[in-house]
Amino acid sequence: MKHKKYLAALAAAGMIGAMAIGTAFTSYAADGWTKSNDHWTYIYQGKTHTGWLQTSEGWYYMDLSTGYMTTGFKQIDGKWYFFRPGGLMAKGWINPEYGKWYYMLDDGTMVTGWLRIGDDYYFMRGDGSMGTGWRQMDGAWYYFQDNGKCVVNAWAQIKDSWYLFGTDGKMMTGWAKVDQDYFYLNTDGRMLIGWLSDSEGNKYYMDMTNGKMSVGWKQIDGKWYYFNSNGHMMTGWILVDSKYYYLNPADGGVMTAGTTLDINGTSYTFDASGVCQNANGVSAQTPTGGSQSSTGGVTGENGGPGVSKGSGSSGSAGPGSSSGTSTTSTTGPSGTGTDSSLTAGRTDGPG
Repeated sequence: MKHKKYLAALAAAGMIGAMAIGTAFTSYAADGWTKSNDHWTYIYQGKTHTGWLQTSEGWYYMDLSTGYMTTGFKQIDGKWYFFRPGGLMAKGWINPEYGKWYYMLDDGTMVTGWLRIGDDYYFMRGDGSMGTGWRQMDGAWYYFQDNGKCVVNAWAQIKDSWYLFGTDGKMMTGWAKVDQDYFYLNTDGRMLIGWLSDSEGNKYYMDMTNGKMSVGWKQIDGKWYYFNSNGHMMTGWILVDSKYYYLNPADGGVMTAGTTLDINGTSYTFDASGVCQNANGVSAQTPTGGSQSSTGGVTGENGGPGVSKGSGSSGSAGPGSSSGTSTTSTTGPSGTGTDSSLTAGRTDGPG
């Protein structure tokens, strides 16, 4: 009888041992991802993992208190991270909200402030979202396109106006030289076109199609004017290509043509091209051929291109030439707007 009881006890012990082994095997087999109540956890050696978790796919973060897999934005040790809906830590550009972009470094941390990718610059706001449009920083204005890229060393048409940005990305104001041409940028950065004047009374004409400062002969509204190499509109007698012209001060500097005009008690005759036919003994200004070197980029010169009022350069295809027409380059930005003065404009920045 004892022998039978022993065998029964041994059999029972065997069954318990087998159950224990089975339980251990089941626990080991359950290691890995498991879902409960819509939350994912990671089991390792029978325990719920917490903190950072590295897998062959990348990094995950399991809540320190619950072990739940993190999704969305998460601040860890003072730094922000973003975990995709599947829990994987994000790198590079992310767009979790419509219209908002963020950038995460290779270690997953979110960028704030300036961001450089290749030759492109971006600005990420304090909340990490990519900035677009105008932004004032450290006393300067910058413009970020819809794709977030900062306009650098280039023109940009914003709404109905053109703006110029330097190699540092700052919006430029005042006189600026681009290659061999001068432009004038208002106090709010807008490129000005049409007639301008400075505090010394000099008049300039900025081409209506591209904003370039006029030099030499320029036909404006069917009338001819002459601008020296500093861009100053000239008046009085000038000698260009051995021909005498008269830019009538009483007529706003318009070249006299196709008429006879009494000047200081003497009658002078001008042909249809403006060349005086009897200018013997006339004392005239002789614009010299000024040279303008190429900068190969954008250079701001707030002092203006004017150096002296007496110098100048003759333009090609002026009214005294055989062609009788002017040529205007259409390359560069196409400005729009109205006549302005150099002193006009806002001082509170672009907008």
